[in-house]
Amino acid sequence: MKNKFAGVIALENIFPSRARHGLGMIFDIGILVFLMPITYTAILKFEGSAALQEYAFAFPSSNFWLGLLYIFASCRLLILALDSFFNSKTSDVNGYLAALDFLQNPAWHKFVARLGIEESSLSEIAPENPGGGSFTDIAASIFEKTNLKNAIIDRNIKISSVQKAAYWAEREVAGEMFSRRWWRREHLARLQGLGKNFAYGETYFLEKFAYDLAPQAEALKEEIIGKDREMELIEKALLKSAGANVLIVGDAGVGKHTLLLGLTRAIYEGKIFPSLEYKQVFKLYAESIIASGKTKGDAEAIIIKLLNETAHAGNIILAIDNFPEFVESLSNTGINALELLSPYLANPSIHIIALADKTSARKILESNQAFMKFFERIDLEEPSPEYVIEILENEAVAIEKSLMGKVMISYPALEKTAEVAAQNLVLGAMPKRAVELLKDVFSEGISRRQKIIPPEIVLDIVSRKTKMPLGEISEGEKEKLLNLEDILSERVVGQTEATNAVANAVRRARAGIESRAKPLASFLFLGPTGVGKTETAKALAFIYFEGEESMLRFDMSEYQAEDSMDRLIGSFEKNEPGLLASKISAQPYAVVLLDEFEKSNPKVRNLFLQVLDEGFFTDFQGKKINMRNVIIVATSNAGSDLEQIQREKIFSPELLNRFDSVVIFRPLGMEVLNKIAKISLNKLKQRLERENYILKINDALADAVAKGGYNPAMGARPMQRFIQDKIEKIISEKIIKGEIKNGREFEISPQELANL
Repeated sequence: MKNKFAGVIALENIFPSRARHGLGMIFDIGILVFLMPITYTAILKFEGSAALQEYAFAFPSSNFWLGLLYIFASCRLLILALDSFFNSKTSDVNGYLAALDFLQNPAWHKFVARLGIEESSLSEIAPENPGGGSFTDIAASIFEKTNLKNAIIDRNIKISSVQKAAYWAEREVAGEMFSRRWWRREHLARLQGLGKNFAYGETYFLEKFAYDLAPQAEALKEEIIGKDREMELIEKALLKSAGANVLIVGDAGVGKHTLLLGLTRAIYEGKIFPSLEYKQVFKLYAESIIASGKTKGDAEAIIIKLLNETAHAGNIILAIDNFPEFVESLSNTGINALELLSPYLANPSIHIIALADKTSARKILESNQAFMKFFERIDLEEPSPEYVIEILENEAVAIEKSLMGKVMISYPALEKTAEVAAQNLVLGAMPKRAVELLKDVFSEGISRRQKIIPPEIVLDIVSRKTKMPLGEISEGEKEKLLNLEDILSERVVGQTEATNAVANAVRRARAGIESRAKPLASFLFLGPTGVGKTETAKALAFIYFEGEESMLRFDMSEYQAEDSMDRLIGSFEKNEPGLLASKISAQPYAVVLLDEFEKSNPKVRNLFLQVLDEGFFTDFQGKKINMRNVIIVATSNAGSDLEQIQREKIFSPELLNRFDSVVIFRPLGMEVLNKIAKISLNKLKQRLERENYILKINDALADAVAKGGYNPAMGARPMQRFIQDKIEKIISEKIIKGEIKNGREFEISPQELANL
C-alpha cells in the first residue's frame, strides 16, 4: 500500500524543516535589505536636488537591486509553497512532521548514542506526534511508543536510565549553545578588569614559594557538584573579623583540591561576597620552604618574610596542602609551628586555607586545641551516588572533547562506572576512584576501537583489577556455577549441607541479588576439628577468587585479651596499625577465615557484628576499611548444633542472625575418611608425576591411610601429617636406594606402613 506520507518524508530528508526555517529567515532579511537601496535611489531621483540626483546615479542601477530582490522573493515563495504543501495535509501529518523535526534535534542523536544505540537503528522508527513537554519527557515517551523499546530491552537498559540519559543529552546540548553565546553576562563577567589589583601590595617573594590558582580555576571545565554547603561555609569563615582561616579535612580523592579551585573560580567570576571579590588564591610549595632553609633560622626567616608580604598585600588567600605534615616538618627542624604561625593566623589581613586528610589531621592537629582554635573545620565527605553520576557526566564530556569525538561513553556504562567504583574498588575516596576508572574505560574503549563504550568494558576492567567474576555470565562459568556442589564435593567430602550452603551463597553473590551494603557472603561453620571447615574455606577462595592464596586466616584464639581490638584495628596511643586493617587494605578481595571464632574477645565479636551488618569498620585513624568484597567464614568447635550454641550463649542471637548461613559439619565416617585419603594421596601422586615417578593408589593403601591418619579428637586433620611422615619417608628412601625408577609405576603396601 502506498504511504500517504511518502512525499513529506522525501522532502524532509532532502530539505528538512529546520533548514527551510533558517533559509526563510535569511531571505526575509535579504528582501528587507534590498528594498532599502531601491527605495532610497527612487526618492533621490524623483524628489531630491540636482546634486543629490547626480550622486544617486553613482549607485548601481536600481535594476541590479530589483534583480536580487526578485531572486530572493522567488526563493522565499518556494519555501512558502513547500510549507503550504505541509500545512495542506491532515493534522496527523503535522504531528508526524513534528516528530520528524524532533528526531533531527542534536540532543536526540546524542541521547540515542548515550543509550549505546547506533544511528543506523533510527532508520526504522515510526514516530508519532511528540506533543508538548520537555525534551526529556518527549524522548522517553518515544522509546515507550516505538520499536526502540525493544532496543532498550535487548540491551538491559533500565527505564530510569533512559530518562537520565535524555536529561544529560539535553543539558549537554544546552551547555554547548550557552558556551557559544560569548555576549552573555556570565561570560563577560570572566573578563578581568583593568587595574583590579592596583590597590594591593606586590608579592614578589611569595611567588617564589607559591603560585596563583586562577589559571587552573579558569581551565576547570566541570562544575563543582554537590558542594554548595561546603562553599558557603568557606565563604562565611573567610568573612570573620579575626581567625578567618579554614581547615578542609577529607580522604584523598574526596575533592578537597577541586573545592579549592571552585572557590578560586567563584572569586574570578565575581560569584562571591563583595568583600572577597578581589582576593587571590595562592597555593604554597610547603616542601620547598623546608628544603630552601639550610638551618632552622633560615626556614623561619623565609616563612616570616612571605607571611609578612602576604599580610601587607591584603588580598591573598594562602592555601597549604598537607598542612599537618607541614606543621610536623617544622617541628622536626626545631621550629615551634604554633608560636611561629599564631600571630599570622590571628591577623585579619591573612586568610589561610589548610588541606588535610583525616588520618594526619587526627594524629597531628586534633590534639593541639591551641592550633585548632584558629581554624573553621570543614569535613568533606564522599558525595552521594547521584552527585557521582553528575561528576562523571561532566568528566566524560571533557574527555570526549579532548579525544576529538573518537569515542563516546553510553549512559549505562557511565552508571556502571559509578556503581562498581563504589562497590568493588577500594583504593582512594569517591569521586576520584570513579573518575580514575572512567579514564581507564575510555583508554580501553579506544584500544578496542569502540565508537560507543558499552557497560561490558567497565566490568571487564574491574574484573581484571579485582580478580572477581563480574559482568555477563559466560557459558563456561554458567556450567560451573550450576554444578558448584559437585565441584566442592571433590575437595570437601561427606559434608553435603555445607557444600549446598556455600554453592547457593556463591550463586547469589554472582547473580548480584545480595545486598551490596554487606560482605559478599558470610558463614558460621560449626563442627568438631578436622571435618573440613578450613578446607571448605580454601575451596571457596579457589573457586571465587581464583586461588587459595586469596584466603586471609586469623586464629581468633589469639584475640582473647582486652588489647585484642587494638591489635586488629590499630592503636592510636601506640600509633601502630592493626593486623585486620592492614591485611584487608592490602588484599581487599579475599575469603577471611576467622578460626575458632568463639574464643575471641566479646569486643572483637561486636566488631564483626558491625562488619557483617554494614560491610566496613573504622580503624584507629578513623579511616573506613571496606569489607564488602570479602567472603567471611567464621568457624567454631564449641558446639555440634545451633540449639547448643544458643542454649549455652556462645554467640549472641544478634551475631548469629547476621550470618548468611550457619552450617553444621558432621563427624566423619570411615567411608568418608577413605575418600579423603584418596584425595590426599592423589595430591601426592600429582607432585611425584612432575618428577616422573608414578605412584599406584589402591583401596588397601587408602584404607591404611584413613585408619592411620584419623584421630577422634582431631578428625582428618592429622592425615596429611601421616602421609608426610610415613608414605613420603618410604618413597624418598626408595628413590635414594634406586628401588623406584623414573617412568615406572610403583606401589606402597599397608605392610610397609605397619613396619615403620
